[in-house]
Amino acid sequence: MLDKTIVIIPSLDPDEHLVQTVEGLKAAGFDRFVLVDDGSDEEHKKNFPEPSDSVAVLHHEKNKGKGAALKTAFSYIAENLPDAKYMVTVDGDGQHAPPDAKKCVEALGDNENLCILGARSFKEDNVPLRSKMGNTITLFVFHKLCGIKISDTQTGLRAFSTALIPALLKIEGERFEYETNMLLKFKQNGVEIGEVPIETVYIEENHASHFRTVQDSFLVYKFILSYVLSSAISFIVDISLFAILLKIFTKSGITGPAFALLGKEMTLVQFFATAIARAVSSIVNYTINKKKVFTYEKADEQKKDNTIFKYYALAIPQMFVSAFSVTLLVRLLHIPAEATFVTTLLKVCVDVIIFLVNYRVQRSWVFANRPSDNKELGGKNDE
Repeated sequence: MLDKTIVIIPSLDPDEHLVQTVEGLKAAGFDRFVLVDDGSDEEHKKNFPEPSDSVAVLHHEKNKGKGAALKTAFSYIAENLPDAKYMVTVDGDGQHAPPDAKKCVEALGDNENLCILGARSFKEDNVPLRSKMGNTITLFVFHKLCGIKISDTQTGLRAFSTALIPALLKIEGERFEYETNMLLKFKQNGVEIGEVPIETVYIEENHASHFRTVQDSFLVYKFILSYVLSSAISFIVDISLFAILLKIFTKSGITGPAFALLGKEMTLVQFFATAIARAVSSIVNYTINKKKVFTYEKADEQKKDNTIFKYYALAIPQMFVSAFSVTLLVRLLHIPAEATFVTTLLKVCVDVIIFLVNYRVQRSWVFANRPSDNKELGGKNDE
């Protein structure tokens, strides 16, 4: 299996650990390598191994980022190594033990629709505080918001089939955010994500890392920030229109009976305002989410785009949940019709809960491309 595996090592200004990493991987049974020099200075270029039949060293004239370096390696493999079947990405600073890289590749088996992560333990004393905090935050976001339950979101040790290269090249991101986007796209498009436990190694408090705390953290969490912004825009449209309609309906004296709830007749004021506001804001939200947040692309251009039907299959029930929840709370709390600010505040609370559920469903269902529809993700054609 290892003879069909390419080891990918992106590196910027490496020290002596890079050559040691390559030699250790050779001793573990790997025999083909693609290294990417991501714009290293002249002093550090000497730390790259000499190119050979088994070792390719690719160069970026200037630093482009880890994501760009990985894409350069993927493109090279697709164009020059057609017999390769597996790939494993390894950091060149000595933090990934060669036996662990071997375990990740072996865990793939024959599954072309699988990514194996080398998962570290963040409970050990040698883990730097920023790494521990960063992983804890990302784990919470991935699990609660995205439905991805893994133990190490930041690991650079990843193994997958070369069949995934076309999909990997389409994933957005040039720096460290690329690895986060990779996991999100895999979840969205039905690629399985597995883990194997690996040794936790941090050399000199991870001083060799080129992670920029502020800039790269922003890029890593950009996926959720873009969703928040999209939701905020549609939320402003929704709430503003809701408040305006509520005032109009109240002043117009529309207070006729609508339905019985808890043994008492209710009016349609809150329901009408919610329904109309949600209809308008949903059009705004759908358009932004499809094009900017989930960057949905049809796997097969011959098939119809049914995302709008899925979106409204989700949005319409949520509209009723929001409307009835607000109406019920208004009734239970005995809020008078003229207290529009309080009613609007209740709607905000209800919609925040819906917001958290909505992201998971949109990514995993509304804007998902399942493997059966996506040959580039290792899926089998029904034909």
